[in-house]
Amino acid sequence: MKMSLAWKWVIASLLIESLMLTLLLIKNVGQLEDNLSNQTHIRLNEQKILLQSALVAPIIQMDYATIDAILNETKNISTIDYLIVVDNENNCISSVGWSDCKNLPKIETNPFSKDSLKDERFDTSIPITLFSQTLGKIYLGFSTKFYIQAKKEMIIRSVIIAMAELILSAFLLITASKWIIKNLVSLTHTANAIAHGDYSQRINLGDSKEIAQLQESFNLMATNIENNIKNLKQLNKKEKHLSKKLKSQLEKNHEQDLLLKHQTRMAIIGEMLSNIAHQWRQPLNAITVQLSSLKLKNDLNLIDDNDINNTSDSVIKYANYLSNTIDDFRDFIKDNPKKENFSIENSFNRAVDIVSASLKNNYITLDKEKIDNQLFIDGVTNELTQVFINILSNSKDVLNEKNIEKKFIQVSSYKENKNIIITIHDNAGGVSEEIMDKIFDPYFTTKHKSQGTGIGLYMSSKIIHEHFDGEIIVKNEEIEYQNKSYMGAKFYIILPS
Repeated sequence: MKMSLAWKWVIASLLIESLMLTLLLIKNVGQLEDNLSNQTHIRLNEQKILLQSALVAPIIQMDYATIDAILNETKNISTIDYLIVVDNENNCISSVGWSDCKNLPKIETNPFSKDSLKDERFDTSIPITLFSQTLGKIYLGFSTKFYIQAKKEMIIRSVIIAMAELILSAFLLITASKWIIKNLVSLTHTANAIAHGDYSQRINLGDSKEIAQLQESFNLMATNIENNIKNLKQLNKKEKHLSKKLKSQLEKNHEQDLLLKHQTRMAIIGEMLSNIAHQWRQPLNAITVQLSSLKLKNDLNLIDDNDINNTSDSVIKYANYLSNTIDDFRDFIKDNPKKENFSIENSFNRAVDIVSASLKNNYITLDKEKIDNQLFIDGVTNELTQVFINILSNSKDVLNEKNIEKKFIQVSSYKENKNIIITIHDNAGGVSEEIMDKIFDPYFTTKHKSQGTGIGLYMSSKIIHEHFDGEIIVKNEEIEYQNKSYMGAKFYIILPS
């Protein structure tokens, strides 16, 4: 349970006042002790003078009756507990109020020491002298009961006064706190109403200068809050409307992405069918030649067992090659989104297996000797392989379009800082500056509609950015080939390792 500000203020004030009253009581007790101590010493000095002057003659005359009479008369004083007169050898001459003269009291130096207060008596002695000659000594027990009683009475009176003062102060403080914080309570209630949605609430605290400034500032704040809430509601309506539009647009974008993925897949399948045709043409021709030769020998009765065995071995070798080609393409087409840690070199080699026949048939030399076989990355192998196929196919098409005599593609990979960088560089003359910023846009292509859709490089950029958190850029740079310099497009695939 939280304590109100008023009660905190009252309790703090009462604690401070209690501390001050306690310190004042301690000071008063100290002053009382000093006053009583002074009075005690004054009375003792008076008794010393009286007793010394009264007992000198009786002690010299050995008048014990007079000594006893003086002691009895002195004992009638309420503050005297006992009196003992001894000679120079501490032999008891007379005593009043002390029963055992053999055990004389121990002399104390302070009438308000712990021992004196404990037995409520101050034990002291008074020498009896005549012309600097000591005749004896008087032991005197001075009662301190009056001090203890006076101290108790003063403490009781002080505590009663302090309690009355604290009660009166508490009443005054509570009254004052309620008067002081009444404006704060009104302010709190109004602020609470505003916090619960009643923005029309305002305060009216009074006409003092400070309160008027607070009232004006608070009411201005409440007005601003009310206006801001109205504006927020209007903005919320607009935001809901925009959210619906955005949701609709996102759905359209998702549909377009699915369409792009489908088109990309169809384009890749078409490209692969073309590559399969290139790769199968030579083995199929070889099989046809082998079987035709064997049939001719059979027709001419020139066939023997070695011819059959050699032709069978050759046909089986070419058939296995065709089967392996089908497996390579099937593995690539297979939809396997499982992420793994794979080798950059292996992913590129899979791409080369698919496009190598097409590159050879178009007399394009591929240099991949600068690929580091120690580079690995996390992701989906087929996705990065698709990027390599798209860029290699793009370079092949541009090289054929430019009708360059010596066609060349150079591939390298290396690690720089914390990034893996793969470069694919051709000698097709480079990308026009006018379209440099557009080649990664969807459906942008420089080819005829019958030759391409313009989504290969777009999907490559999308895969690198979204699936590998990387970057793909293109620059026009010179490339050396057979001691001759060419200008060509150099693609940089930058992947964080």
